[in-house]
Amino acid sequence: MFRSDGNVFSFSGNVGDDPLPTLAALHTVLMKQGYQDVVLDFSNATFVSAPFMLPIIVMCRKYRLDGLDFELILPTLSTGARLLQNTDWAYLIDSENYGSMATANRRNLSATVFENATQAHAAVDTSIRMMMGLVTGLDRNRISALQWAIDEVVDNVLNHAASPVGGIIQVMTYPKRRQIEFYVCDAGMTIPRSLRQSEYGYDNDAIALRQAINEGVTKNKKTNRGNGLYGTFRCCEVSGGEFDILSGRVALRNRPESRYHRASTVVNTATIPFNGTFVRACINWDYNRLLEEALVFRGRAHTPSFDIIEKYYEADDDSMLFKALEESPSFGTREAGREARYKAENLMDNFTIAVTFDFAGVHVISSSYADEVFGKLLVELGEDKFNTLCRFTNMDRTVKLLIDRAIRQRLPEAPQSGS
Repeated sequence: MFRSDGNVFSFSGNVGDDPLPTLAALHTVLMKQGYQDVVLDFSNATFVSAPFMLPIIVMCRKYRLDGLDFELILPTLSTGARLLQNTDWAYLIDSENYGSMATANRRNLSATVFENATQAHAAVDTSIRMMMGLVTGLDRNRISALQWAIDEVVDNVLNHAASPVGGIIQVMTYPKRRQIEFYVCDAGMTIPRSLRQSEYGYDNDAIALRQAINEGVTKNKKTNRGNGLYGTFRCCEVSGGEFDILSGRVALRNRPESRYHRASTVVNTATIPFNGTFVRACINWDYNRLLEEALVFRGRAHTPSFDIIEKYYEADDDSMLFKALEESPSFGTREAGREARYKAENLMDNFTIAVTFDFAGVHVISSSYADEVFGKLLVELGEDKFNTLCRFTNMDRTVKLLIDRAIRQRLPEAPQSGS
């Protein structure tokens, strides 16, 4: 809920997922009533969501181009205050009073602005590498499909939206649910408007948005294949996830089949427009044929080229190169060790690919870190497989002693060959 009193917007309780009434009120206060600044007061808010916040953020950034200003007041509730800060929502609205928390957020990609391809794909890479350290059970196909899905949506912003403030991407990982959820938002040309300029010439916004998630639909077939939104939508659909778009006056909502409802895709028209596009995609990565079934174009399976594994991890000897100094935030805790072990397990691609651990520049690690990574890998793999899949290079003498000790201590727990 929210109410406005002059240029002060007060939010209370569960703010919900619909940003349109707030955006309409902002337009009235700034463009019609002539206020030069707005206070967004979340002190009484108990829950705020990304589908609400990201459209608000991009429009605040757009208004700032005209010299308008925004102040944000954090929720009194400590969990709400941490959420607005850790996601960088507070920073992106009111950087004068709040600093960025992006580098401190190790579990999710905070809301991140991108204005060019380098920034966009760096943000996507960061989010996937974070995810690899949070969960196990990923293989290369799933990692490639997830990276492709996010990349394609941010590319749409760069190639079609002409947003004066670029775009914003945010990625959340839910290990217990085995889901990744990402959001991309811009303040540029809407999807229906873009398709009106195409050969299709859709004059109905609802039809245009519904067609946008179909294979091969694009503004310009000479330069684009029209597989971006379609492929991302299919990743959500085949895995039993969810997919939402808000663009201009229309909103698309796709939900999977459940015990009580059939699978459905619904497009609604709103009375209040959003001058941009917001995409929410929820993908269940546990689905074991995500790449093979989702990324099928013109009847043929698509394998993404130059994926994140090739970009960062492939070594010349067909192993995966794990540069410890780059992949571990620290070497002193079990939590840091668990993140490193999860990444290593995922790089092993169902325990079929060797990983070379490069400890260049690392001069000391804790015993708990060594045990969490290498002791537990030994127990998981068994001694023979551990010796085959785990290789080491550039090891400081102290580091080697600590890893060897962790391995020796875990040997009685390791399954033996043939057992």
